[in-house]
Amino acid sequence: MKENRFLYTVRFIACLAVITIHTRFPGYFGQLLDALARFAVPYFFAVSGRFLLATNEGGTKYIRSRTGRALGKTLKVTGLVYLIYLAFSFAVYMIYKNTAYEWLSSKFNPAEAFNFVLFNSGKFIYDWTYTFDHMWYLFALIYVYGLIYIFAPVLRSWYKGLIGILLFFLFFGQLLQTYYPIRPFGINICTWFVMRNWLFVGIPFVLIGVLLADFIRDKVDTLDEEKKYRWIKSARIKAFLLLGAGVVLTAVEMQILGKKEVYMGSVCIVVSILILSECQDMGGKVLWKIGRDASSNIYYYHVLVIAIIDHLANAGIIAVMPMYAKPIVVMAICVILFYFLPVAIKKRIKSHPST
Repeated sequence: MKENRFLYTVRFIACLAVITIHTRFPGYFGQLLDALARFAVPYFFAVSGRFLLATNEGGTKYIRSRTGRALGKTLKVTGLVYLIYLAFSFAVYMIYKNTAYEWLSSKFNPAEAFNFVLFNSGKFIYDWTYTFDHMWYLFALIYVYGLIYIFAPVLRSWYKGLIGILLFFLFFGQLLQTYYPIRPFGINICTWFVMRNWLFVGIPFVLIGVLLADFIRDKVDTLDEEKKYRWIKSARIKAFLLLGAGVVLTAVEMQILGKKEVYMGSVCIVVSILILSECQDMGGKVLWKIGRDASSNIYYYHVLVIAIIDHLANAGIIAVMPMYAKPIVVMAICVILFYFLPVAIKKRIKSHPST
């Protein structure tokens, strides 16, 4: 399959967007950028779904084969990332003269296990040593792949309706957060992870990707070259209009509802990007390569970079960064560490082969 430079470029942009969520710019601009950046993780889910099933033929056996491979790969990545953050957390606890028992009891207890199993969050995957639970995405993806594997025989029959149902409950729940807070399972619905988890975000957005893939195979790929050209031309215009509508809708929702994990505008942005990915072959000379080679590590480890900067600042080793500078510094460090440095090392190895 030909590399989709557009999707790689957007993946890089999405990773930078996540950084702006975790190190927000100041003022109204920061709030607006935070809201617009909420498309990023739903986009990651949707792209996973877009390429999960390469064909709609093959039935249950084929779906389980493809999903099983994706699940195995995700489990390996999640295990490595989780162990690195676990080691970092333990080391910081020890540096601050806490005990191993305090570390274990604060992270691994029944209440936190409940939050982790039900919502993919809690101190199982974050604590005060690094204060963001971005790894929820990986655990949610594991849940989604597992459920697709289990329900493979009925996936094609149910998935379109399931998208609508789960998105309805996602946005209904977020309305409750603003206008009528309730306490499901004894947890305030305003807690960020109650509506942002494998069920209300992971499943529908992965299935949106599957839906687009099915549409492209069933409709677009069956057209002759002339009709396909006309479809691409029309789809590009509609996608840009939808993208603009998503940006405007997100800004309006932010003004009315305040900060949310996912906006209806986020859905429009994600869908428009997926459609454009079928129409565009762009990405520049470098950006798409960063997206291909470094975006995963930027997402996985940018929180570690933020945490190290914060601990060094708290210890007085470096100066506390102003809000407008910190996101840019974190972005620059991540791009250098996870793209330019590996590229430089590879070039050096090639230019000085071992004898």
